[in-house]
Amino acid sequence: MSKILYTEFEREYIIKIGKRIVELRRECGYTQEELADKMKISTRSLSDIENGKSCPNSIMIYRIAEVLHISLKDFYDFNLD
Repeated sequence: MSKILYTEFEREYIIKIGKRIVELRRECGYTQEELADKMKISTRSLSDIENGKSCPNSIMIYRIAEVLHISLKDFYDFNLD
């Protein structure tokens, strides 16, 4: 499997998605371990997503929104600037 090469804008977007997940997780009072368990992924995988080391796929984003009881619209309600 080949590694995806991201543009600078895409890298920034991945980092902002990770920060958004941290923000929402903390607002809901979950630890990384708790959220990862509810999403049925490893804590390491969630940590990599939150730290911008990996890009969450659409299913991961759906699971996060579902677990945190927010809409996908609210999930994506952040500034890309």
